[in-house]
Amino acid sequence: MKAIVQELRAGAALAQQDKEFLSAARGLPCAIWLQAGTGPGEKITVWAGQPAGPSQCIVVSAPADVWQKMLGAEPPPGYHSFTAARRHAPGLRVTGDTLAIAQALHPLERLFEILRGQVDAAPALLDRSAISGHYATIDIGGEPACIHYETSGIESGPPLLMLHTAGADSRQYHALMADPGLRRQWRMIAFDMPGHGRSMPLPGQAWTEDGLTLDAYLQACLSVIRQVARAPAVLLGCSMGAAMALVAARRSPADVAGVVALEAPWKASGRRTPMLCHPQVNQAAHNPAYVRGLMAPSTPLDARRDAAWIYSQGGFNVYANDLWFYSEDFDAAAHVAGLNMDTFGVSLLTGAYDYSATPEDSRRVAALIPGARFGVMPELGHFPMVENPRRLLDYLRPELEHLRATRGIA
Repeated sequence: MKAIVQELRAGAALAQQDKEFLSAARGLPCAIWLQAGTGPGEKITVWAGQPAGPSQCIVVSAPADVWQKMLGAEPPPGYHSFTAARRHAPGLRVTGDTLAIAQALHPLERLFEILRGQVDAAPALLDRSAISGHYATIDIGGEPACIHYETSGIESGPPLLMLHTAGADSRQYHALMADPGLRRQWRMIAFDMPGHGRSMPLPGQAWTEDGLTLDAYLQACLSVIRQVARAPAVLLGCSMGAAMALVAARRSPADVAGVVALEAPWKASGRRTPMLCHPQVNQAAHNPAYVRGLMAPSTPLDARRDAAWIYSQGGFNVYANDLWFYSEDFDAAAHVAGLNMDTFGVSLLTGAYDYSATPEDSRRVAALIPGARFGVMPELGHFPMVENPRRLLDYLRPELEHLRATRGIA
């Protein structure tokens, strides 16, 4: 126990010198304490705050064996972030006011990164010069919409359409779109859903939209396939994008030339919470931290920050609205069963550290589709194309080659 206490003290000292932690914690009305063991004992102050009473003190406590797993450089799934451990690590206790914990989620997630040794970042510049941005006015369900989309690769190549995750935008796919190997083989297209990234909300829906439905999402994706890709496309989707890729393949197979579904959910109940757009919670800090906990512990710090930055720029209520489809509307048993692979192939790849769409969930989805291929990516989490795109490509390239070889994609 003494060794664990020393490690926690050392981690607290590092946090108190960490620019991101200090920036995230500044202004918090609550204190953050760590404790080894769950009974009476020393509480290690990480952030003193301005506690007004017991409800304004957040205490994270756990038995020594649980702390040992969380403090390691390669913690097992379920112990790899504050949010993951809070959900899955037996013996971990987080006491404090629910609102205060939501307000402190960013510094808490950063603290757990520091505790397991992610102190310094090694920034690297991604060359995005091969990616071109465009606007297009398309028809979605009989109404005009102006969307932003990006392209790279060979103009005459088969279209590879990339579908972003809930609350995000096409920037998640920049590393793949910049890859020379993929550019030599595909016409890559990634678009921002209305109200995301550089696509403005649909006319009359700014600040008023109330939940992304399956049918509305499907209409938008099919419109992009037909009016922007202008040919049946291989769909590469992640998270809610993976769910929609499978829905589109089942509902409109003539528009689909293949599917690679990253982090495909079964039925991701519980991801939509009131704290995602609570008036007393900073959406630009809380929501990125909420998804930051879904990444693998080996994800470099600069990549973690990039993934979170995209979420910090989401419009009000956009992420919560997307989660209506992802967490409330979509049900693989109802919406994927019956998918016919006679004319195209389907592959599913899921990161071992994803607790929103777990490998077990994706395996169940794959079992609904006779002939579908499935693989687990042990080093990755919920955002593989941002976390570690080079490692993702080791898994993705064989699936794309399989689609080309077996389905006659030119």
